[in-house]
Parts: sequence; structure tokens; C-alpha cells
Amino acid sequence: MHRGIYGKNKREIAELLKEHGINPTTQRVEIAACLLACPQHLSAEDVLGRLNHEYEQVSQATVYNTLRLFVRQGVIRELAISPDRIYYDSNTSFHHHFVDVETGRIHDIPAESVQTPVVNFEAEIHEVSVLVRGRLNQAEA
Repeated sequence: MHRGIYGKNKREIAELLKEHGINPTTQRVEIAACLLACPQHLSAEDVLGRLNHEYEQVSQATVYNTLRLFVRQGVIRELAISPDRIYYDSNTSFHHHFVDVETGRIHDIPAESVQTPVVNFEAEIHEVSVLVRGRLNQAEA
């Protein structure tokens, strides 16, 4: 199986950051390694907690600034799931999301599962982002 952007070593992550126009400082590489370990949706607090538990002490400001930089440069996607919480998606391919209201877990929905809406006015649609909220069936959890 091709691992794509996930599971890269630190040297490969530094190269990926350079390809996106980002200077690969030690802390940026650590933050990217945390985010790109696998397809996942993490809040800034999740990233901060994991880094300070598993790697090295990183300031909250560094995490927030780095996440904004990564979003701006296309390394990750930003998801505004609720007014008070933003998540960062390591999967930058076009897709949608399902949020389980019981657990708060976010699941990817393939893009082809959702049709582009037809609008009744003249518009050029740049992006369609669908967020589905619901409850997973017990068999699915």
C-alpha cells in the first residue's frame, strides 16, 4: 500500500514542508509528524497535548501559528466543526465529513458520495463542503 503523505520519517517531512514553501524548523517538523502520522482530525489542543506528552515542550503560540501556516500553505485543511472548535484535517484531498454527535469523532465521506448542489442564481462554485451530523449505529462504532 502506498503511504502517500502519512508515516514519513522526519527527513521526508522536512522535504514535504520545503515543497510547500515552509522552512522546516525542528518544532514545525514535530508538529507535521504528529499531524501526518495517519489520516486524522485533530484540534490545536490535541496537537499540543500529544507533542508535550510524546516529544518535546512546544508553546501554545507555536502550535497555533504553525497550524495556520500549514493551512495557508496547503499541508493540512482547516475544519470549523463548531463555533468554538477548529479541527485540522491531515487529508487534503477533496472530501466531506460526518461528525458523530455521541462521540465527537469525525469521519471522512468520499467526495463522490455528495452531488454538487444546483443553485437558482448565477454563481461560480469554488468549493462544496458538506458536514453531516448524526449518530453512528452501534455496529459501525
